[in-house]
Order: sequence, then structure tokens, then C-alpha cells
Amino acid sequence: MPSRSDEDFLEKVRASLDIREIVAGYLPLKKVGSRYRGLCPFHTEKTPSFHVDAGKQLFYCFGCGTGGDAFKFLMLYEKVDFPEALRLLARRYGIPLPERVHHASSERQTLLKVQLAAIAYFRKVLESGDGKAGREYLKGRGLSAETEKGFSLGFAPNRWDGLKTALLGQGFPEAQLLSAGLLLKKEETGRTFDRFRSRLIFPIRNLSGECVGFGGRMVGEGDPKYLNSPETPLFHKGEILYGLDRTADAIRKNDRAILVEGYMDFLSLHQAGVENLTATLGTGFTPSHARLLARFTRRVVVNFDPDSAGQAATRRSLDILLESGFEVRVLQLPGGKDPDRFVREEGSSRYRDLLEKAPTYLEYLAREAAEHVDLASPAGKIQALNLVLPYVARLESAVERSEQVKLLSEVFRIQDGIVLQELKSAVAARRTNLRSVSATTPPDNLRGPAARLLKLFIELPEARQALGPSLGDEDLAGSEVERIWRVAKDMAREGEMSYGRLGSRLSDPIDQDLLLRLASTPGPVANLSEAEECVRRLRESRLARRLQELQEQLEKVADGASVDDLLRQKMDLRREIHALRSAPAS
Repeated sequence: MPSRSDEDFLEKVRASLDIREIVAGYLPLKKVGSRYRGLCPFHTEKTPSFHVDAGKQLFYCFGCGTGGDAFKFLMLYEKVDFPEALRLLARRYGIPLPERVHHASSERQTLLKVQLAAIAYFRKVLESGDGKAGREYLKGRGLSAETEKGFSLGFAPNRWDGLKTALLGQGFPEAQLLSAGLLLKKEETGRTFDRFRSRLIFPIRNLSGECVGFGGRMVGEGDPKYLNSPETPLFHKGEILYGLDRTADAIRKNDRAILVEGYMDFLSLHQAGVENLTATLGTGFTPSHARLLARFTRRVVVNFDPDSAGQAATRRSLDILLESGFEVRVLQLPGGKDPDRFVREEGSSRYRDLLEKAPTYLEYLAREAAEHVDLASPAGKIQALNLVLPYVARLESAVERSEQVKLLSEVFRIQDGIVLQELKSAVAARRTNLRSVSATTPPDNLRGPAARLLKLFIELPEARQALGPSLGDEDLAGSEVERIWRVAKDMAREGEMSYGRLGSRLSDPIDQDLLLRLASTPGPVANLSEAEECVRRLRESRLARRLQELQEQLEKVADGASVDDLLRQKMDLRREIHALRSAPAS
């Protein structure tokens, strides 16, 4: 049963705290009436249902039903027990801890002392003769003495018992060194030895600035290149982001976090003056990381390494960030460079310029998909689209989803009317993939001018004779029947034309199916005037597209001569369009 002094201490802490202030330190809150509202940190949601009542000093989420006081919030968010939550709040409000509370957290405090002793040892080695390789490595990577000291970088010598001997000599029991993850134990013999050897050492701190673990980078030959502390009572890799204790305020101030991959990327950027950043520990990005970042911002730029592992990590982080309601952009640096190398070679100003132009996650995913498929075929376009559509389907707004159609059609060069229509349908319905285009093409698409003209060209000999010599590939370029048209035009020169003969020359099953359905679709009026009207409409559309391209070029150029030339081209195109529209029907 708690003593009177313990109860007095608890009530003193309870009377001092402000739940709104505490919760606001973890996630953004907006005042609504007499309460405050935000996105719940305990379940995934996009519409805020988490409320804080400052008058009653309680929180409650109407989405998942979680609620309680400030102690309960801290216990759930920080994953600590009640005594630890009480200790954290007492320290926050400057209330001295009674002896009983000190004793309750003695194990944790002891492990923190072990970590501090290890930092001092690794620092001393780095500055000694045994640390020469580490100093040379840091110099080669361009890190200054100020950065080295500011982040307490150290070095583990190529010895099996260097740290063990030093800390045992300071009175730390071997069991504590094992519990802190600094030693390994060989099961066969029971002997213990240093976990980190021949490695540059990066202390890893929690948000309070306490060292809870270490990362080690191999200097010289050896695997793995990077090694972190194991899971310990202090250290949980999936819940800690490197450097966040130093950059949280800058992230909150900028309302944006730059997420990089690893210690060196972080340190090089931070040294270059880029402060609103943090780094994963090489273990991937987790939902706990997302909850941690959400305490400071909901906007993230992911800038992982450009190699295949980095790209895979980028995709995994996008899934988590988007599910957590973040606004996400992705920065891929030119030349295949990682952030560390880029900022050293190109400078922070150039890095910031690219940062401001970082594409949205959808544009990044679309361009990445485009690099891995054959966009020359409809099947390739569909494959690429299916890689991106799950992300488009996540967008709540129908307007936003519709806007992405233009982006995807540009990136994947979709001029094919059938594929474009199927894309629009999928986006509108929030489907996560395209069905087989050949099986889903709406009949109306086969009644457009290009399909109608092809049907007349196949079925009407006088249309082939009158229009064949004047029709160019550009007239049907980008249409759903472009490839069939090219084959049909070649066949027309041979003098014989039929659906069967034409189908036998088509190599793509999609084209074969399209031709079959074109043959079974009720056709337009089979006369030459109808064919000429189709040609006129196709040419007018082509000229209109060219006119739009010229307008987009005009908006980008500043040179006077170039502007004049583009304006002349626009005038010529307008005359051609006017002439087409004014031409009398045959």
C-alpha cells in the first residue's frame, strides 16, 4: 500500500500537470469549442476523433474508445508503466523524486550510467592511437571536429575485451554490460566479449537526450557494415529515430521532416546546416516511427539511398506514412548519389533547391514504375499503372484522384484512348488495378473518329482509294487503333483487305481482340463523306494538341526570339484549324 508521502507526491504531480500541454508535445491539436482535437495516435485515422478536455484533464478518442488522464496517455504513448510515467512527469515539472520512486527506476538509471561510461570509453579510444583508423575515416567523410564532439562519436578498437575490461574496472557488473547490449556471450563456454570491434561508434539517444544504444560502422574489411545494439530494456530500434533529440524543434518550426537512411547521411546534412531531419537506424521505417514524427509534423520528404535497397525502403516507408495521414514527397538525388555524398560534393544550397522541388509520392512512384516496364505496349502501360493505382485509390478526394489521371497519362505516355478511359474509370471507382483492357473497353470507344475511320477503311474500297494516299500515320497517332491502322495501310497497298487477313497479321492479342470487336460493332454510314468527316476531326484534334504544346512552351521560355517564333507557329496552327472547320463537306 502506498505511503502517505507517496500519495502526496502523486497529488503534487497531478496538480502541476496540464494534459493539453503534455498531449500537444506529442501531436498537433486544434481548439474546437472548449476542447482540443487531433488525429488519434493509438489507431490509424484520417478524420480527427481524438479529444482533449483541459477542464476535466482527460482525453478520449471517439474512434477507438481509448481514454484516460495524463498518466494513462504517457503510459500508452511511451509504453512505460505507471511509476515511470510518474517519474517522467515529475521531472518535466521540476518536482523532486521521493526515495521510493528513485528506487523503482534504479535499474533503468543504472543502465543509463553504463551507457554514459561506454560513450566516455569510445570517445577516449577515438582520440588515442587505437582510434587512428576512425579519425581518418571521419576526415575522409568530411565530418568536422565540432560534429564529432557534438554527437559524441567514438571508436571501438580491434579487441575482444577492450570495453569489457574498462567498464569492469570501473565497478560495473558483467551482467549489467550484457543487459545493456554491450557484450556478447558465447553459449558453449559462457565467455563474454565486446559486441563492437573495429567500428566507428554512434551513440543513439531518445527524445530526452539519454543514450539508450549504439550504432557501429565497420572501418576496414568485415561484415556487417553497420551493427546496432540489440533490443534491451532501454533500446527498441523500431521506436527510435537517430538525431531527433537534436532536431525535433527545427522539424516543428519548419513543419516538415527530411527522413534519411542512416547516421552518415544525417550527420553530413546536419553539419551542412540542414536541421529539420532525422534518420532511420538501418532497420526500416515502422508505424512507431510514424507516431513519433507525428508529434512534430505531418509533412515528410523521404530521401533514402538510390540503390535497390533504398528504393525498397522508400516504398515501405510510403505505405506507413500514408496510412498514418502524412503528406509525403520523395527526393531522389541526381547522379545516383546518397545525401552524404551529394551535400559534400554539391553543397547545401543545391540540396535545398532540389528539396523544394521534390515530387509528390505519386509522381515518384509513377516515374519509378515507368523505368521497370515496357511503355511501348499497352500491356506495359497497364502493368505500370497497376503498380501505382493502389496509392491513387487511397486518396479520399474525388477531385484529387481525377487530377492524378493527367499525371499518370503524362508519365506513362498514355495516348491510347482505351487505356486512358479504363484509367479514368478505375480512378473514379477507387479500384486498385486495371482490368484487362481488351475485356473492358466500352463500345463507345470504338465509335470515336479513329475507330470509325479504320472500320470504313477496311470495309469501303472507295475510302481506301480516296483517302489512303493522303492519310498519314500522324493522323491516327496516339489513337486506340494506331497499330492496327499501320498494318491495314500496308495491306491496302497490296490490294486486298478483310478482317480475317488483317487479324492474322496482328501480333498483339489486345489488337486482335480490338479488331474482332470493331468488326462486330455497328458501323457508321458507309460512305465517303463519313470517312472524310472522321479525317477532319482527327486532324483538328491533332492540331489542337499541338496548339496546347506550343502554349505550354510559351509559358516556359523567356527569350524574345523564341517567343516570337512560337507565336508565329500558333498563328499558323489557328489558320489550319479554321480552314479545316470552314471546309465544305463533300
